[in-house]
Amino acid sequence: MRKATTYYADPDPLFDELVEQIPQETRRHHDMLVEIGDRIVEILKRKGWSQTEFAKAMGKRDSEISKWLGGGHNFTIATIVKIETVLGEDIISVKKYRKPVAGYALMPEGKRRLLSEGSRPKYGRKKKSEKED
Repeated sequence: MRKATTYYADPDPLFDELVEQIPQETRRHHDMLVEIGDRIVEILKRKGWSQTEFAKAMGKRDSEISKWLGGGHNFTIATIVKIETVLGEDIISVKKYRKPVAGYALMPEGKRRLLSEGSRPKYGRKKKSEKED
């Protein structure tokens, strides 16, 4: 992770005012890009990979990877998935909230399910044994 930048010059009230005018969504977007870059750097260090080795594994130029690691790239989901596949680790995760179905506590334990589990398979078609006749 990057350390916070320390400034030794006198605070500039105009600069602070301008930063405060940046919409919260824009600030959060930038923070996320930097955090993703930091996560990739962390994994590369742990694996002992150089930026050049990672670029080759991704099929990208070293300069593009440098942009990614510096927080200057707006990642697509497809790119995140490819990075995770190449590195073998998650870069980001999506929280799943498991909300009990109404009457959950009243059902026999074997029949309990959560809304997030659904009644259909998560991906693909139903198996032949599950199809309705």
